[in-house]
Amino acid sequence: MTRCLLLLLLASPAAAAEPAPAPRAKPAAPAPFKMPISGLAPAKPMFDACTYRYGVGTSNPECQAFVNQGLGMYYSYVYIEATRAFETATRIDPECAYAWLMLSRSLQTYGRGTQPPKVGGQHALLGPAFATLPDNMTKSGVDYALEMARKLMPKASPREQLHIQARLQQLGQWPNTPPDQRNKMAAASLDELLTLYDDDQEAWYWRAQLAEGTNGRIPFYKALLRVNPIHPGANHELVHFYENIRRPALGWPFAEGYMASSPGIPHAFHMQAHLATRIGKWEKTSDWSSMAVEFQKKYHEYQGVTPGEDHQFNHHMNILTISLVHDGRFAEARRLRKEAEEKYKYTFRNEWFRMAIGEGDWAEAQKIIEAVRKTDKAGGAYHAAMLYLEKGESERAGAEIDVLRQAQQTKKNDKLGERRMWEVQGRHLCQTGNGEAGLKMLKKAVDGTKNDYNHHSWGNGAVLMEQWGIGALECGNAEVAEEAFQEALAHDSGSVRGALGLWALCYRQGRTEEAARFLQLAHRCWAKADPKDLERLKQSFLTKSSKFQTAANSN
Repeated sequence: MTRCLLLLLLASPAAAAEPAPAPRAKPAAPAPFKMPISGLAPAKPMFDACTYRYGVGTSNPECQAFVNQGLGMYYSYVYIEATRAFETATRIDPECAYAWLMLSRSLQTYGRGTQPPKVGGQHALLGPAFATLPDNMTKSGVDYALEMARKLMPKASPREQLHIQARLQQLGQWPNTPPDQRNKMAAASLDELLTLYDDDQEAWYWRAQLAEGTNGRIPFYKALLRVNPIHPGANHELVHFYENIRRPALGWPFAEGYMASSPGIPHAFHMQAHLATRIGKWEKTSDWSSMAVEFQKKYHEYQGVTPGEDHQFNHHMNILTISLVHDGRFAEARRLRKEAEEKYKYTFRNEWFRMAIGEGDWAEAQKIIEAVRKTDKAGGAYHAAMLYLEKGESERAGAEIDVLRQAQQTKKNDKLGERRMWEVQGRHLCQTGNGEAGLKMLKKAVDGTKNDYNHHSWGNGAVLMEQWGIGALECGNAEVAEEAFQEALAHDSGSVRGALGLWALCYRQGRTEEAARFLQLAHRCWAKADPKDLERLKQSFLTKSSKFQTAANSN
């Protein structure tokens, strides 16, 4: 009996074992460590990204390596990585004065650490206790890093002492530095440094920053290149300088020097495009721009940087897209577009529209037009007119030109809109029997831009000349067509439309040898394009030149 009762008790709910406690939630992973001044994660080694080496006051090889890394990144305008590397260097060796100096410079240029912590403004609340707070709680990151460099001056080398002194003078933080004498006194300190140590590369670079006048910096950069022919900062700045003074060909050796100096930094392989697309070096520029983007994606993954934190990435992607479309490398451009849209949410509609026209993908061109219309009525009408002109649908093009004309009436100072109006209206007149008026309008657009340096950037210099030549083909004016396409090739030696326009004209006129030469040139311009795309474009020029009687059957 007792045994039965025991079994009943064991079987009853009350006697059942208590349920096992719910498993404890796993503790949240600790937040990634961020350095206190910049708020960035520590730098990872990228010691071979740049060849530049500058010895600083540290006995720690790892600190020296991160200083070198930071300098290479600074000279490529990758300020997030320069900041990260210099703060990492200060954590490895807190007594490295030059690391602190460059951390201050990098923070200021990067735009982070320019404001003091919030506690710094609480004088009234803290009272006398405020004065006892450490500098890193009361100063901005920029000022704190520079103050650390100042405090370390007695331990620094004579070179570094003069570097720090010059920076303090420039900012008015050195004794007896009147506001109107800051740069002059800083320059004098760097001049003293160079008098004593004429091989000091940093001194040459920073002395250039204090020079006055349009050309003032250039002698210092060129002197620096005598010390180190592949100094990244001097080469990079000279690329920009020669682009800005409209002498891009003179800047090309420095574009090559910059790439040699920074074999692992994306921006070095992008910068050549600033010049190459102006001076017709198309055979390499797209490949180098592609390397820049690929390097950048690997850098994002390695260092944990988002594209939004990388201020150069969107621009690099855009220029690569322009180059690929210009060269007829549509398959690569389509892959890049898919990535840009889906992964990065970037939009380069002008380039994508040109690609759709180049491929004869009218449906895709129409989709882009509708997307443009949503935010830009005039822009949508312009692109639609270009599409219909390309298809030979003159009546539909005319309707879009009317829309564009109405939009322009409210934008009297819109030079781009004005040029677009001349372009599509000129082409339309050539297609509809008023070639003389149409060619005058196209020539007006060409004359308004052929000496416009900014218009010629990124391979854009021949575009209106190509349209002028196409209009001449469509209305049967051989003389103007030849002039226009020759001008196109003179302004952009990679103009495939310039080459094919001349091929079509020579073919129609029986100029067999010339036609063969221009066709060969077209093949060189689009050497990496799909052959079917080049053949489609070739046939379109043959159609556009149909008003000329064919005098020979060749090519």
